[in-house]
Amino acid sequence: MLRIIFWKLGFEWSIFLRLIRPCSDKRIYYFAFGANLSPEILNLRRISFYETFDYVLENASLNFSQRGFYKDHGYASADATMGDRVYGKMYLIRESDAKRMDYFEGAPFLKVHDKIFQQYQGSQFYFYRAVTPSNNLKPTQEYLDYLTTAYRGMDCVPNQYIVSMAATEVLKKLEPQNQTGVYVRNLNHWPSVLHPLLINYENNCHRLVKALWNRSLLDWMIRI
Repeated sequence: MLRIIFWKLGFEWSIFLRLIRPCSDKRIYYFAFGANLSPEILNLRRISFYETFDYVLENASLNFSQRGFYKDHGYASADATMGDRVYGKMYLIRESDAKRMDYFEGAPFLKVHDKIFQQYQGSQFYFYRAVTPSNNLKPTQEYLDYLTTAYRGMDCVPNQYIVSMAATEVLKKLEPQNQTGVYVRNLNHWPSVLHPLLINYENNCHRLVKALWNRSLLDWMIRI
């Protein structure tokens, strides 16, 4: 629970810093391949960009391996895989917005994503990768649509890839988490009699973070 509190306080602090330095000219490239391909999500998160273009990330594969809020629920991760590629968009954004994005992606304190840095034409860019990828997870239809809708407007994405992605099995029923791993780690180190309580605790943590995810006391003040 302390990690959730620190995550939320850090999130509000990053927004405060963004507000007091709205015209900072420090910028960085961010590679998006999940929900942030959607202008709707960027607008919700008040992330503006100065430049955008289609980009193909080499030696990575898009998997729905980042555990989400529900049982069998997954978000996209660019997992390291030699010879594969991930299609997405490169955004040039403020570094202050990049710090805010870290909290939207659960990198600080929650430790669900690693922030990976690479080079593009001599400039640094970053993207997010699941810290502990899980198998057999499924996206929601809404989340999958963010990807496929963006792909259809990108010349670099093969049509067969779009067809294959659109056929991805989706999560049809939102059930409570029945596993630990994010907020309670190494469940087997605890007495088995406590396992049901710890699983319930993990599920409640997921519910709390989901409720807080796109809510802030300050971000409504961001205009540019």
